[in-house]
Amino acid sequence: MRLILAAAPLAALLLAGCGDDADEPKTADEVIAASKGLTKPRPGQYVSSAEVIDFTVPGLPPEQAERMKAMMGGMAGQETSYCLTPAEADKGFEDAVRKMGEGSNGMTCEFRKFDAAGSSLDAELACTGPQGMNATMKMDGTMGAESSQMHMDMTQKAPGIPGGEMHIEMRMKSRRVGECT
Repeated sequence: MRLILAAAPLAALLLAGCGDDADEPKTADEVIAASKGLTKPRPGQYVSSAEVIDFTVPGLPPEQAERMKAMMGGMAGQETSYCLTPAEADKGFEDAVRKMGEGSNGMTCEFRKFDAAGSSLDAELACTGPQGMNATMKMDGTMGAESSQMHMDMTQKAPGIPGGEMHIEMRMKSRRVGECT
């Protein structure tokens, strides 16, 4: 659950089933209903980490691009720990999905795709924002009772980005390590 929650602010910083028709946005109610098809996580102490697979800003000078990649790489591999309470676990992924669909930092987001069943999730989010910003985020992975693995692919386009586009691809993992401390 926190895996998705951790991804939402990252997507917002970098920006940002109901069926297979990617042309038709899903309503909040459809997405929340589909999220209830995911396996609920167990309460307890979890650790999560992220691995940056690709980070590119084609219009940046090479030295700036390397500094940004190094910053992103520095965030990757660091484990964070959190306690998932029984009340949070009982809600499943409803709050996380709702927050992702709401967007942040002036972004307005909608789910183009949200297929969820058992431990599998396949979703696509499209966002628009101030000053001509557009972003897409694709996620697929597994969300089990005690662990999660998510692959995320995000592209942001805006006139203010050197070269007009930024891309990040990452893998996020979360696992239960025991009772909350």
